[in-house]
Amino acid sequence: MAVRGGIWGILLLIMATFAIWQVTSGNARIDGDVLSLIGLEKTDDAARKSDIETVRDLLENDASQAIIMVSANQQDMLETATRALASDIANIPGTQSVSLPGYDAGNLARLSDFYLPHAQSLLSDRDRALLRDGNGEPVYQNAVKTLYAPASMVSAASLRADPFSLLPGFLAELGDNLGSSGIVWRDNHFHTPIIISLTPDLRRQGRDIAWVGKVNDAIANAQSTADQSDGFTIAKTGQVFFAVAEATAAKSDVQRIAIIATLGIFAMVLSVFFSPLPLIGTLITVGSGLIAGIAAVTLIFDGIHAIALVFGASLIGISVDYALHYLVLPADEKSPTARIATIRSGLSLGLLTSVCGFAVLAISPAILLAQIAVYSIAGLIAAYVTVLFVLPLLPVRSVKHRSLIPCAYQKLDDTLRRLRLPRLVRGMAALAILGGFAICILFIPTDDDIRHLGHGNDTLTTQARLIGDTMGMGGNPVFIRIDGADSQSRLQTGEAVQNALRPLIKNGTVGSAFGLSDMIPSIKRQDENRTLIKDQLFEVYAPKLAPLIPINIQTPNPDAPYLHADADTFVQFPELANLRDGTTDIVRLNAVTDTNAVATAIADIDAARLINPRATITDQFAHYRNWATAGLAIALLIAGGLAMGRYGMIRGLCVLGTPAGAMLVALGGAAAIGITINFFTIMALFLVFAIGADYVIFFSESQKHGQQDPTRLAVFLSLISSILAFGLLASSSVPVVSAIGTIMAIGLPTAWVLSYAMCPTSVKADQSDV
Repeated sequence: MAVRGGIWGILLLIMATFAIWQVTSGNARIDGDVLSLIGLEKTDDAARKSDIETVRDLLENDASQAIIMVSANQQDMLETATRALASDIANIPGTQSVSLPGYDAGNLARLSDFYLPHAQSLLSDRDRALLRDGNGEPVYQNAVKTLYAPASMVSAASLRADPFSLLPGFLAELGDNLGSSGIVWRDNHFHTPIIISLTPDLRRQGRDIAWVGKVNDAIANAQSTADQSDGFTIAKTGQVFFAVAEATAAKSDVQRIAIIATLGIFAMVLSVFFSPLPLIGTLITVGSGLIAGIAAVTLIFDGIHAIALVFGASLIGISVDYALHYLVLPADEKSPTARIATIRSGLSLGLLTSVCGFAVLAISPAILLAQIAVYSIAGLIAAYVTVLFVLPLLPVRSVKHRSLIPCAYQKLDDTLRRLRLPRLVRGMAALAILGGFAICILFIPTDDDIRHLGHGNDTLTTQARLIGDTMGMGGNPVFIRIDGADSQSRLQTGEAVQNALRPLIKNGTVGSAFGLSDMIPSIKRQDENRTLIKDQLFEVYAPKLAPLIPINIQTPNPDAPYLHADADTFVQFPELANLRDGTTDIVRLNAVTDTNAVATAIADIDAARLINPRATITDQFAHYRNWATAGLAIALLIAGGLAMGRYGMIRGLCVLGTPAGAMLVALGGAAAIGITINFFTIMALFLVFAIGADYVIFFSESQKHGQQDPTRLAVFLSLISSILAFGLLASSSVPVVSAIGTIMAIGLPTAWVLSYAMCPTSVKADQSDV
């Protein structure tokens, strides 16, 4: 026994070292961003990205940006305060760059330099419509006005490339498509944005909380130094602010619950045994499961999501049951090997049931579920081995039956042991429970909306809406996805989309629409522009314009190079990265009030379709829920087969009916208090199933070895530890965490009571009846 325990201890040290090395070296990055949950599905189509992958890429890009809107009723005061705040934020570690669209002129100059060589291939929609109708006179008159305007920026170089001053109109329209980006006058106030780009590693390295804290300090300082009579206000939005607010709320809850649960479990074990040795045994068992689970996940997967770790660690809570079932055995003269022999069959069957249940998740296409499965299976096996090889090496400590918890248990046990039903009634009840659970899981209302999963922050939500309404920035990033065989076909589709959306932009249904085709017209469109410019401007108005300018007007060169959306373009304008994702082009929409109207407007454009990221991610979580539900059903079938093979038809049905009944009551109780079913509540049912199955299996197996009393005490202690570890989550302010805790708080006590009813024990019981 000592040799096997020593070998297993060495293996645990190796696994711990490997896991620590994987995480610290960056080979297995732990990611807590919810975006990491999406777009990682196993797929056979590697050539074309799914909608969820495209959403993930775009949201990752958006996550690297934050927006702060400064408002005041005095423009000079607004400019001074905005520049000071932007300077403070630029000096905060984690800020990559800060831009002030309301004051920076560099972007316009950059655009002019980029487009000027191609000016005779570019037309604004207004100029194109005029020339297409054969009405070039307004275009010519505008060119003349530009020549003599007091603030004209016309130079010899611009006249040579663009004698009819077509480029300014194109750039003005481009700015309109980009949305409000300068100083806006609204509601008797001036408003201007500060656009912040974050360093790529800010959130990955966990520095986002510190960054947000310093930004909030800078905003507070700006507000304290401003004259409030000027109507000075500041609003902010960005994923980083929402993520930090959510994490802060969740962290506060988890820390409070973890402290209470840990102290409670420590107090429970010490009050039952009056010795620290059983507590050490429990910690070793749980620790071995955690080590093995992390090592397995880091070995198989490149990255680990924090939710997988949390669920995995929660599932390892089942290992507490394994340790307690050994620790409560009487301290008699039996050898450690003999003591282990009395519980080995129960532990083995409980482990097999749990492993089979979680193995179903491993075949899911959802990487998150596969990570939970691997973590749980490896951890439970490790905890099982620890109980067999390590705990017998610890000195035995007896339960102090006169202490508070054993006394309370004895009274409850005496009451529940009276729940004796005939075998046939139990079998019929088990069938009714299984049928009721199947009906419930199929027809109970579900809600996978991601807006209902988090804590939410009313202040940030209000400010985000204000910035969206005022500046046309931020908000729900609805977009149109354009697929095509090549870049030019996608650009042409983008131009068709813009034509279809123009009436919606005009009537305010869409605030603005901006795609790659707005920046880079298709070659077909450039050819059309060149023909219109040549036929309707140069051939008709060049003789009239020539005497007015100091250069010779040259007819456009038909062989001039085209403007392309190539690598050089993306280098000069990295902000275009969020308009193309692999072989997909994106049209970003702002301030959309009616998504159905947008979908209808582009319905006839086959290569384009509207994508709502919130709806897409919600569908993804629904997909996760469906897989988890199917896995739960398969786990029940497997558990039923194992139970019937071990105990016979009726007794096996009763064993299966216990966790099923616990899950049924948990679902009904959750629905009664307004908790809807989603992926996370289904995963909580997995916990109820695994722990509830252990309860009834341990009850059943104990009757074969004459250890009913210690086993029932161990199950009672396990119930207390599980309620402390999981049930307290119901008090969390984060809806998804609270829902998990509520499911556990209802399901586990139900499983405990049903274990008595479905597997009755009594000193006077007929062994053939049980």
